Amino acid sequence: MISAVIKKAARSAAGPYLLLGLTALVTLFFRIGSLPFLGNDECRYARIAEEMNLSGRWITPVLQGYPWLEKPPLYYWITILIYRGFGVSEASARYGPAVCAVLAAAAVLWLGSKLWSRRAGWLAGLILLTAIGYCAYGRSASPDMPMMACFTIAFALLAAAVLKDGLPRWGIWLAFAVLGLAVLAKGPVAVVLVAGILMLFWTLDEHGGSLKKLHVVTGAAITFAVAFPWHWLAFKENGFSFVASFLINHNLARYVTDVHHHDETVFYFLPIVLGLLFPWSGWLPALVRGRPQLRSFDPRTWDRSVLFLTCWALFPFLFFSLSSSKLPGYILPSLPPIALLLARILTELMQRHEAPVKLKATPWIYLFFSLGLSGALPVLMWQSYRDTWHAGLILAVAMAVPALIVFWLARRGNLRSAVYGTAVQGLVLLLAVTQFGFAPLAEYNSAHDIAGEAIAASAGQLPIVTFSYFDHTLYYYTGYRIEANITGPGALLEFAQKHPDFLVVTTEQLARNLEQMPELAVNRLAGQGKLRLLRARLLPR
Repeated sequence: MISAVIKKAARSAAGPYLLLGLTALVTLFFRIGSLPFLGNDECRYARIAEEMNLSGRWITPVLQGYPWLEKPPLYYWITILIYRGFGVSEASARYGPAVCAVLAAAAVLWLGSKLWSRRAGWLAGLILLTAIGYCAYGRSASPDMPMMACFTIAFALLAAAVLKDGLPRWGIWLAFAVLGLAVLAKGPVAVVLVAGILMLFWTLDEHGGSLKKLHVVTGAAITFAVAFPWHWLAFKENGFSFVASFLINHNLARYVTDVHHHDETVFYFLPIVLGLLFPWSGWLPALVRGRPQLRSFDPRTWDRSVLFLTCWALFPFLFFSLSSSKLPGYILPSLPPIALLLARILTELMQRHEAPVKLKATPWIYLFFSLGLSGALPVLMWQSYRDTWHAGLILAVAMAVPALIVFWLARRGNLRSAVYGTAVQGLVLLLAVTQFGFAPLAEYNSAHDIAGEAIAASAGQLPIVTFSYFDHTLYYYTGYRIEANITGPGALLEFAQKHPDFLVVTTEQLARNLEQMPELAVNRLAGQGKLRLLRARLLPR
């Protein structure tokens, strides 16, 4: 049934794009505003866009009225326009990255269709839009997905120019212009990645002269023309603090030092890629099993499109693995080429009906991977979220049942249904997360509810402080009305001398410590996850 609908839609030129759009409505846009901002970054980026919009400033990002020169402005510009059309909300802050995720998947579809077949391109886009990690970043208010989308669109055009004839020169110029937007999304690292990927391909490809088709010198000038004006204007507004903060601290120092405390092992991105691509991670062995020439370390035996995509996937992986600072979002640019490579081999195997022979062990790997994660999920939920562990059980069922069906179909040799069943597994799991996973995520990773309680209890009279605890969501949802972030009992008593009656937000353990302080009368007002809202009064001596 599913295969028949897909086959019918694929016959028209617009059909695959329409199917991707319908998939994105479920995986990216469904209940996109139902989850409050999580962690420190989402609300910070959303707030910066809000302040820039209110002040009419388009050059220097500002937070609480002060320059925040950590990231370039592309995400803020996109979000400002959305705020003006839809108002300020969690959904509005996330619409831009979600649209960028759809555009990147569409670019992958276009490139796969141009290199191989429309079905291969559509499957590659479907892999991205049903991969858990990809959709999580597509639903996140951050610059990661806008950068990845610009990078993917640019590289899809460059790949078509190198590997296929017929791409007009304006398409190449467009690629370098969009690359300039990638620089405006997350900084000069985009240029480093492009240069590294192309140099790696030029080194490994005996026909590397084909890179002359890209007119790199002119293209670099176009990228510079798009990216440089903002950098120059930001420098004029902020002087050398822009150089020190943006270029040196948040680009150069972030890569070569652990100044931002994100140091991880060199193998950090191996499990990250598997997690970001789940549930398709279990099919990755098909890349080697289904294409024996990939087992050869001689790139001259490889198909040039496979070599180009491998360089595209491999260089960001190696580059960021050597970085002193590592975060999961860094590896996003490697996901589109991996999806394309996987879609190509799966499409070929489906057409040749060779799955039972070529992929004998792959269904087992897929099953063990899925069941292993589903078995671990309730345990992880219990450890992290305690009283909401039952949500982990529901998510585990949503993960395991489709996996068993996919395994059964693959073992019977019905690869086409097994592949589309994997997409269904991703859809089901993402829907389960939106229905049952949002509550524990909000309870333990956002201060939305306790911030509302604090504002109500304060009634505009009592000051609100935090005690040895910091979460930017608390600042955001209290309208930045946190008086102070106090880090010790002595400092807390000093504050109490000036404000004898005040509210404190802290963790459960620290709340018990405050209750034992003889100088204070402490009452519990509310709780959320591991956080507690207390009212503290200084006792007379």
